[in-house]
Amino acid sequence: MKQNALFAIIISLSLLTACTQAENAPMGEPSGQPPSQPSVSATITPEQPSATPDYDAWRIRVIGPSGDEVWSFTETELANGPQAQDSPFSQSAGAFSHVYSTINNWPTPRFYAAEGYSIADILAAAGLYETAQTVTFRANDGYEASLTREQLFEPQHYYPHVGENDEGAAQVYPIIAYRWRKGTDDLDTIRDENPCLITGQRNPFEHTNPVFVENLSEIIVSDAPCEAWPAASTFPPPGIIANGETVKLQHSSYGLVKLHYTLDGSDPTPLSAMYNPSTYQPELNVPIPITEPTLIKVLVRGFGKTDSEIAEFEFIPN
Repeated sequence: MKQNALFAIIISLSLLTACTQAENAPMGEPSGQPPSQPSVSATITPEQPSATPDYDAWRIRVIGPSGDEVWSFTETELANGPQAQDSPFSQSAGAFSHVYSTINNWPTPRFYAAEGYSIADILAAAGLYETAQTVTFRANDGYEASLTREQLFEPQHYYPHVGENDEGAAQVYPIIAYRWRKGTDDLDTIRDENPCLITGQRNPFEHTNPVFVENLSEIIVSDAPCEAWPAASTFPPPGIIANGETVKLQHSSYGLVKLHYTLDGSDPTPLSAMYNPSTYQPELNVPIPITEPTLIKVLVRGFGKTDSEIAEFEFIPN
């Protein structure tokens, strides 16, 4: 009898629970089905902020003139290395941050905000500063750019009016940047990035962006004397030419160099007119019309080799 009474109580409680669940079931869930599981905040791990990037995730190898690795470093090792005490440029010892101006081969002026370590410091730490003549910077995808000693260590500047004038210029140094951002002159916006070679300009019109090597993995140092770029040529060749005909300046490494020229008999300089300002807009590279006796003088200038001898081409219209 007691067992029957207890069984009746259990059945009643079960029916009451089932009715309660049916009443509280969410819309769209048929009654009699188990209700959705409620969220239990105590068991959910909140999203954690992004961890600080591990500077030791990248390593740059320094290859000496013999072809052997003489040093390699992560950002942490570089920060704690001897270059901060032994820098040939006391102004750049340790980390250096600044805005850099540049022009690419479109051509488009732009800015980079960056922080990093000077190439002079790095080469000094590797024991190669005194002997380095040409330095090649290679990315992990194989892209590379070479600069002569002069191109690396001549005074470089940031130009607020890049592509226009040198007003407000400030000295900067070629660096391996580990915090940087493209397209801004605001240092507060820089962020941790893979290492990138960033250089200043030697004049406000210099196209330096092609040597900004991102995802840098190797620095290769040569102590061999630097070669000079071959001289330019013309089409048609110099001599008598039809009145009004145009002359094209040519070079065997046309896409790697800039051709600076004059028409007034003076020697061209890096500030003289640039014949080929664009690699990607050939319509900007305008041939020179000849309507009177003209002496064209051409200087070839590009990274990785010294400037060419100045070539002279005389044209006489008939």
